[in-house]
Amino acid sequence: MTYKPIPTKKFIKFLKSIGLVSIRSKGDHEIWDYPENSHLLRPVTFIGKDKTVPPLHVETNLKTLGMTHKEFNKIISSL
Repeated sequence: MTYKPIPTKKFIKFLKSIGLVSIRSKGDHEIWDYPENSHLLRPVTFIGKDKTVPPLHVETNLKTLGMTHKEFNKIISSL
């Protein structure tokens, strides 16, 4: 599956819509996770200062979230 870049602001709206919160920023990177009892093996990470989140970051973060591209597109299209 080929992913497309997504505007950073829209990606942040997506993360908030599934219950993630920003837990910290480290340099240029935004680190997001569930507020309590996270079931993620690692937090969602992306470069927050860029205007878009690159396709590779979208793909790896969806794997981290255990989410399919179809599920992602359904949520993104509703935002």
